[in-house]
Amino acid sequence: METQADSPSLKRAKKACTECRQQKAKCDAYMSPDFQCSRCTRMKIRCVISDPFRREHKRQRLSKLEQETDELRRKLRSSHSESLPQSPIALLTAAAEMGVHSASTGTDLPLTTQPHASPIALYPQILPQTSLASADPRTDVVSQHAPSPTAPRTLKNVRLTGSEIDELFKIFFRDYAHFLPILDPQTTPNAYHDQSSFLFWAIVGVASRTYNENPTLLMALSPNIIEMALLSITFTASAWHTIQGLLLVLTWPFPKETKKTDAMFPLSGMLLHIAMQNGLHIPLSSHEFARRKMAAPLEADMDRRSELWARCVIVYQRACITKGQCPRSMVDLQQDLGQQQVLFEKITPSLALEMRCLDLVARCSAAVTEFGVRTMPAEQERSLDILLRTFESQVTDLEAHASSVNDLFITTMCRLCIQMFHLFKNETIYAPDCLAQIVTTSCKAIDNIQDLVQSVKNLASAPMQVTYGLLLPAAALLRILKCPTRAEIDFPRGKKAIFSAINMARRMSVDVHDIASKIAIVMTQLWNSTKAFRRTDGTESIGLRIRSRLVLSPIIDAIWWWRDEFEPQFYSHPAHGIVAEGADPQRDQMSGASNAPCGVVDRQDPVLFDEEFLADFEWALSNDGLLQPAEPFGSTWPAAGTTA
Repeated sequence: METQADSPSLKRAKKACTECRQQKAKCDAYMSPDFQCSRCTRMKIRCVISDPFRREHKRQRLSKLEQETDELRRKLRSSHSESLPQSPIALLTAAAEMGVHSASTGTDLPLTTQPHASPIALYPQILPQTSLASADPRTDVVSQHAPSPTAPRTLKNVRLTGSEIDELFKIFFRDYAHFLPILDPQTTPNAYHDQSSFLFWAIVGVASRTYNENPTLLMALSPNIIEMALLSITFTASAWHTIQGLLLVLTWPFPKETKKTDAMFPLSGMLLHIAMQNGLHIPLSSHEFARRKMAAPLEADMDRRSELWARCVIVYQRACITKGQCPRSMVDLQQDLGQQQVLFEKITPSLALEMRCLDLVARCSAAVTEFGVRTMPAEQERSLDILLRTFESQVTDLEAHASSVNDLFITTMCRLCIQMFHLFKNETIYAPDCLAQIVTTSCKAIDNIQDLVQSVKNLASAPMQVTYGLLLPAAALLRILKCPTRAEIDFPRGKKAIFSAINMARRMSVDVHDIASKIAIVMTQLWNSTKAFRRTDGTESIGLRIRSRLVLSPIIDAIWWWRDEFEPQFYSHPAHGIVAEGADPQRDQMSGASNAPCGVVDRQDPVLFDEEFLADFEWALSNDGLLQPAEPFGSTWPAAGTTA
């Protein structure tokens, strides 16, 4: 006789729920058909028993969810036309909004992106949140909870309330993010802090440049954020977010405090090496750099990795150029030429154009370094002309691809960087059109900056490349226009461009210690000088004395002319205990933590012009260093038209 326990009908009734069957887990749903199984109850997920069940491959399911989420995001962006433009990189920064974290830890970059979503609570009727823990794709959950208020945060002795943080994030994505679109404007401050405290404070620090509610915040935060940047390599946060934070800090450098060393150049090298350590320089094979065996990334992941790598290379090469060093070219950074072509196909045309321009300057700098420019006879100067014309012809080819104001600025600065090497010549520097072309390109660069920042609400939000874009052409124009006017030089246009550069530099300044403030002071005093770029006998001295810093050499040389004439008066200023009548004895001791660009820069304050002033550009710091402070070459400097 067949027992009740052996009944076929009861055996067929012993079914597991779909979630346990999907996970191949033991299920006790058959014991209590009217209740959830213990596993689903414990995990707080829906328990469903379904006869027509078929196990679904996780990778296929996640791929479908990503496609569905991307489609919802596209609809959301189209319905909110006022939202800021986003780059592919920004799509990774919103993972914390859904409580999703990468399986990789430490310094590994996430190889597959989690489905990206805007803060769900902001648009609950439009974008449902998909729970990745659910096995049944039909069990989408719509969040009905209000967004969590922004939590207050403290960095060392600086405490910010939630409302202050919200305002700073609003400023950043309104005034700064469009210059470097690598972050998601819809990710909440809490989510950014959960992902990376360094990235969170980097955003806050950049926005504090123009935070009028607390003008002391910038200088209060900057040393702590720089310290976090230097220590970021040891953090447990994802390398992806560390790279984003370094990009922000290097694009908007903090004003350097007196007696402190500039950390921007070392940070640029660290940025590049972190990116290479995680395989960003080979997006197609970046999974081979992971700590554990993982599948190749999806196409969307490769696009994001390609863009982030392009940003890293651009910031690194720009930092090298603005420090007078020869950067590594793309040939040195890629394992084969085919990867470079694939990279350019995956990033935007504007970003590819910027990479090509900076790489062209890098290759030109390397060629000039091998060529040798310290002492050149006339024959070698003519050879240098041929070399520079070759590189300029490549700039002409790149200019054909410029389609925006930013593209025009990039290509013009590329041409100017190459033309600046003409100033290394002595005998043939006065060749027809040589100086006139430098003046024309310099004026065009300053005009491009005016067009670029025309729609910017506050020029203090301009990134570092714009500040350098003022410094380089202004230094070139000063040197050429201070010498006797030649017929081929458009003197009125050059004069107008210099004044425009000085005015924009004043508006860009956020502190008396920053580069923009010093540009305005030095350029103003050199323009009004009767001794600058002239020898003791009154003859012009348009050639360079500083010849070891490549594109930066004309800028450093101009500063040396400023030192010869104006620096001694600052050292003789009564700044140590003796104060002029009616002066504020505390004025010169202030850190200048003020976001008041206009007016501050005109003050001839000795604290601005001590030898630490030169550290921003890594110049010689003592009188017995590279050059003597007064008439470095004296009467031995050759007259115009003679060979050194």
